Amino acid sequence: MDSGWIVEEQPFHPEHLKAYEGLFTLGSGYMHIRGSLEEHLSGAAQNMTYTRMPANVTSEKFLQTECEWGTYVPGVFGRHPLLSNEMVNLPFFLGIAPIVDGERLDLKTCSIEDYSRQLNLRTATLTRTFTWRTGAGKRIDMEFARFIDAAHPHLCIQRMRLTPDADLDLSVRAGIDADVRTNGYDHFTGVQLSLAGRVGIDCVVRTDAGDTMGALTRLVAEADWRYESTARTAELVTDVLLPAGRTFVLEKRTAVTTSRDLEAVEAEHLLTDTSVRGYDELHAEHMAVWEHRWRGCDVEIDGDDASQRAMRVSLFHLLRAHVGGDCRVAIDAKGYSGEAYWGRYFWDTEMFLLPFFLYTEPARARTLVDFRVQSLAGCRRNAAKYGYPGARYGWESDAEGDECCPNWQYADHEVHVTADVVYGLTHYARATGDEDYLRGPGAEVLVETARYWLARLDQREGDDYLSLLGVMGPDEYTPISSNNAFTNAMVGVALFLASCYGRFGGATVEECEAFAAAADALPEPRSEDGTLVLQCEEFEALAEPRFEELWKDRSRSFAAQVSQERLYRSKCLKQADVLMLMMLFPDNYTAQEVRTAWDYYLPYTTHDSSLSAGVHAIVAARLGLKDEAWRFWQMGRGIDLDVERGGAAEGIHIANAGAMWQMAVFGFAGMQTAMGTQVAISPLTLSPRMPDQWSRLAFPVVWKGVPVHVEITRKAVGVLNRGTGPLVVRVGDRDRKVEAGEQVTWETPT
Repeated sequence: MDSGWIVEEQPFHPEHLKAYEGLFTLGSGYMHIRGSLEEHLSGAAQNMTYTRMPANVTSEKFLQTECEWGTYVPGVFGRHPLLSNEMVNLPFFLGIAPIVDGERLDLKTCSIEDYSRQLNLRTATLTRTFTWRTGAGKRIDMEFARFIDAAHPHLCIQRMRLTPDADLDLSVRAGIDADVRTNGYDHFTGVQLSLAGRVGIDCVVRTDAGDTMGALTRLVAEADWRYESTARTAELVTDVLLPAGRTFVLEKRTAVTTSRDLEAVEAEHLLTDTSVRGYDELHAEHMAVWEHRWRGCDVEIDGDDASQRAMRVSLFHLLRAHVGGDCRVAIDAKGYSGEAYWGRYFWDTEMFLLPFFLYTEPARARTLVDFRVQSLAGCRRNAAKYGYPGARYGWESDAEGDECCPNWQYADHEVHVTADVVYGLTHYARATGDEDYLRGPGAEVLVETARYWLARLDQREGDDYLSLLGVMGPDEYTPISSNNAFTNAMVGVALFLASCYGRFGGATVEECEAFAAAADALPEPRSEDGTLVLQCEEFEALAEPRFEELWKDRSRSFAAQVSQERLYRSKCLKQADVLMLMMLFPDNYTAQEVRTAWDYYLPYTTHDSSLSAGVHAIVAARLGLKDEAWRFWQMGRGIDLDVERGGAAEGIHIANAGAMWQMAVFGFAGMQTAMGTQVAISPLTLSPRMPDQWSRLAFPVVWKGVPVHVEITRKAVGVLNRGTGPLVVRVGDRDRKVEAGEQVTWETPT
């Protein structure tokens, strides 16, 4: 077994099931299914109705359940009465429950031996094997396997194999359960279930937003089936006398379609067309697609199995969660593996997710930036609701671009997302060399957001500069602040770009001049001696956080142990703020300025956010703080894999998955992003700072259209040009031209 590609659950612990459900989520981009057990657990109802209230998610206590089904199709939203539009949890179609001599398989109550459940990251396949000893003393070898077909993204394929050591009476119930809730709320206004042929079930649901979803299941097995149903559930049931040593094999194939599909897919035709191919043939086709995906992005780490596995877990979920060819959606904050963030889109898209796709598969990155362009109408509505012209991007956006955040603190004040979007569009243009994007699709975004900023700026009496007042920066524990350094810098960049490209988006000459003047008039707050970039004007006047006294349990977030009121009046950071600014614009700050900010803000930072570790690891690597960089890398790699602390129970931390790639490539390999320079022909620049724990780091990237492969060891840095034209590469302070097909090696800088 290649441990770098396998994530294993062994043995089974009911208290860890939700964490593994999130971690073992499978997806084809088009649809995603949490890693729930086929046979389910007794007493773990999925139709509980309750009211989830708006809250600070960092400290929110979620409903404690043993497991949580989740079937998601990106873009299928419903209307929650308190929480606005949210992604709908659709019918659960994985159900396969074997019953032996009247005893139903249940991992909590049955006697189970040699249990192992494995997610094969390379093949995107989930398998489970164990031995079931029944109450009557019979021994049954069990195997479940499933994959969502990458070659046919609407299709989920399952297989169960059961082999007894004695004759037994076997019943199997395989069905679809539409009696599910989303955050405790029922979004279905209609459910229709029916028998489809002799061995199929057809399920159609209608949501309160008017979407429809269909799941058509067909069984393949040597058995006769009968149909049983209730108002919201349907099952096919068989009874078989199974002799000792004979294997019973059941395949279950489900085709999913929705009214939002870009191209009409007939579920019946899909199942019929693929019925002539067996499980292994379809699986091989699926694996070939994933092999191609991995070839373009795999990060290889030698000398550290734990880091290699964590890296590939992150890449797997990034690849799975991206909806190829559909710019009507992006990647939600839980990577379509849970409902904690309602399936909405945050600044995570530009800051943490986009770079991975930009430098591995730019065509996929294009859909993420196009998403922001196509949702501009919703952003105009957002601005108008606040009484502003132009466009204002939602802190929590649905597929239409409308603000859905139910918490006023974030919705009203975390406005930097509007500038972050412009940063993302610009990053795309520079990384791909497609500067025409800012003259074409992106131009209107630049202009409309700049018009919003001009109206949002204030000039206080006596000031000779403009101010952004009442804002919340990346640090969500410092609300309603004045001139947040991160926000001011991002807005300044957005206004400057609007002044440059505004005429392509309909701006007048006078508007472009106003954009440029406003960009120049935004201040960067600093300490009196000028050595420290202040997070905001008020930061030094806030109270000390008294961590030693108030933060007793460091295994839990600080926000979970003190009131929000205390957070808001104290010098405590949820995550990197000034340091994130310095990470994004490294050429704007000296090493001493970055170190001064590091020394000042790190003691105040709680890292309550999963977005914090990656930024700190990259900044630490650039500063040469190897121990600190390694500490934050370890923090990041455990966020989803530490099942004992909850891990991915409420869904994958997809922004951290993107940050894992950035830590390896931007941090430890020291690759400079295309935003580090405005020169179109800038070289690919590497300044390796590999951890002592690793002996080799290797990865592919695409630099301004040229695919290359980078390999870093203790002694050498090698760059292979896989493109068709030459590329200039800088390692340390040495520039060399690498011709197409050529590999050039440098001594690793010390």
